[in-house]
Amino acid sequence: MQRRRVLASLGSLALLSGCLGSPSESGQTATTTDECGWPQFCEGSELVRVRVSGGFSGEVVLKPACREGDIELSPGETETLTREVDAETCDVTLLVDGEVAYDERIQDYEYVMLRVGSGGEISLQKEEL
Repeated sequence: MQRRRVLASLGSLALLSGCLGSPSESGQTATTTDECGWPQFCEGSELVRVRVSGGFSGEVVLKPACREGDIELSPGETETLTREVDAETCDVTLLVDGEVAYDERIQDYEYVMLRVGSGGEISLQKEEL
């Protein structure tokens, strides 16, 4: 019985640490604070990151409705959009060789990582608070 409580506590801590955010490769942390409100990612936290494989030779364009202009990515390039305000949401479209590969609204409680593989395939990782 004691062992189950310890395991349950450790599981709760693992979930809690995910809610508080984790350091990203760019050195920023996706965190929440009391000022921001719960459950929301705060200003400066990552909204979406797109990474293009160095072996991909096609065209990749990120179209965030919450920003001015489209962002073209080259092979081997990574682009990260951070929230400009607390709890920012954004409609995001990713085009690969002119075809829509991803088209969704990223909510104020989500962070999305998109990877374009060498063959143009998309992998998606989504974190939610």
